[in-house]
Amino acid sequence: MLEQSSRSSSPLLGVLRGEGIGPEVVDAALAVLEGLRGPFGLEVEIEFGGPIGAEARALGGNDLLPGVEEFCRGIFKRKGSVLAGAGGGRFVYDLRDRFRLFYKLNPILSYPELQGVRRLKREFSDDVDVLLVRENLGGLYQGKSRETKGGPGVVEVEHTFSSTERQVAAVLEVARSFAESRSGRLAVVIKDSGLPELSALWQRMTKAVACGDGIECKTLNVDHAVYQLTVQADAFDVIVAPNCFGDILSDLAGVFSGSRGLTFGASYSEEGHAVYQTNHGAAHDIAGLGRANPAGQIFSVAMWLDESLGKKKEAASIVESVREAWRQGWRTEDVAEPGCKISSTREFAEIVVGCLRDRVDKEACI
Repeated sequence: MLEQSSRSSSPLLGVLRGEGIGPEVVDAALAVLEGLRGPFGLEVEIEFGGPIGAEARALGGNDLLPGVEEFCRGIFKRKGSVLAGAGGGRFVYDLRDRFRLFYKLNPILSYPELQGVRRLKREFSDDVDVLLVRENLGGLYQGKSRETKGGPGVVEVEHTFSSTERQVAAVLEVARSFAESRSGRLAVVIKDSGLPELSALWQRMTKAVACGDGIECKTLNVDHAVYQLTVQADAFDVIVAPNCFGDILSDLAGVFSGSRGLTFGASYSEEGHAVYQTNHGAAHDIAGLGRANPAGQIFSVAMWLDESLGKKKEAASIVESVREAWRQGWRTEDVAEPGCKISSTREFAEIVVGCLRDRVDKEACI
């Protein structure tokens, strides 16, 4: 485990270990981060926060406790980022709302080393590299529900939500920026028949802030987008979507990579506050058994190094070390193939650290 440091010049990472398999995969990711200390001289200041999700609810009645909220606020105030393990219930939605984390990035990637475990045919799933930009603060997930009872056996739930021009424009501007830095192709996901007014808002804002000047825009209904992404992923580069639609599309990352345990992403505010996490759940059924795949959480740490710190070499070294572990035949059971070597959660992290050190040693000899 990384030691806590008082150096103000060291990058700051606030850690919420989470529930279920959260502590196992977070600890594995931190072990890999620790592996950068020697080869790269990277010193990181680590602070740990309290429980989240179901554990928090059992203690204080809320998935995001006031103490954890204050912990995150303190981390952000000191220009740090948060690494979060799995937390159920309303935790992630409330965290995004409290700190105005208005968009989320979800890379959708495939890895040649795991081609044999993917459920899609190779011609549909090789070389996938898509970036999903998801709006976080509007739509269904940030709405309000009210339940009324009209008599025996009669219950009615009313759910209302809103999206504003400013919210939509802000996330479209982010998506446009990423499209400019990549291929210039941007796909906007709507549902014009089921949600005509909301879809019209997205289409209007797309024309106003995202299209033109080298950006090729197209709009797709969410059901068609899911189908097209599955059968023709190379037709996409950057996708931007409302909250709920983005959530649905992000799960396809697990299909292309080979396991939900490989999925990851991060949410950001206008001020640069960031929360890095996996996209999978707490998997309470295997918690404490050493069977969880830590790769998604490890990749989230690499994403932190890249996006928040600009340490691209360190980030790439982590990603390539995970892939080298796979090339050597090491797997957690969710991505196992005949003839491979099964590792536990902790063992896989140790193997990745070994690959990281070997990689640095080889580069030093060149």
